[in-house]
Amino acid sequence: MSKKIYLFSLVLLALTFTACSETEEAGRYDNWRARSEAFIDSIANVCNSPENQALSDEDPKKLYAIKDEQKGQWIYVKKISKTGDSQAKPFSTSSVEAYYRMSYFNGDVVQQNFVGTEPDEFDSPTPFSLNEVISGWTYTLPYMTEGEFWTLYIPYQSGYDSGTGSDGSLQPYSALVYNVKLDKIVDL
Repeated sequence: MSKKIYLFSLVLLALTFTACSETEEAGRYDNWRARSEAFIDSIANVCNSPENQALSDEDPKKLYAIKDEQKGQWIYVKKISKTGDSQAKPFSTSSVEAYYRMSYFNGDVVQQNFVGTEPDEFDSPTPFSLNEVISGWTYTLPYMTEGEFWTLYIPYQSGYDSGTGSDGSLQPYSALVYNVKLDKIVDL
């Protein structure tokens, strides 16, 4: 009898070690494409909700949808704040200077040219042409006026799609969250 208990204990112990060795911890970027799509779908649900539609246009919590005509995707934006009185808006071919912070939907910051919640006098804007950036920017920034600060929720199709960026540092299929302040229009 004691041999059977001893043998049973050994088998049970072996199964325990085998089960533990097969268990892997989920990686930070596992199921990334599906999670990116689910994030954008959740933003779309909030944008289309009656609660969001009832918010006033001045409410910084209100979400808006802008169509990316090139990719056929919806980009969602929040108009956080505005400084200055300018009503100037860029064209899709304009050159501008902007502050931005790009992060993944999980909060990991990927690139930024300002630190803190909003740019200050110690930060420097980046110059670029709107027709030379991701389509998510090309289609949203022409709705901004100089001095506006927005949050953009960009699906991966309107971002870098399945690519990893010019330096290979991005996760493919990344839904991106940008905090953007349009500093000035350099050339219309």
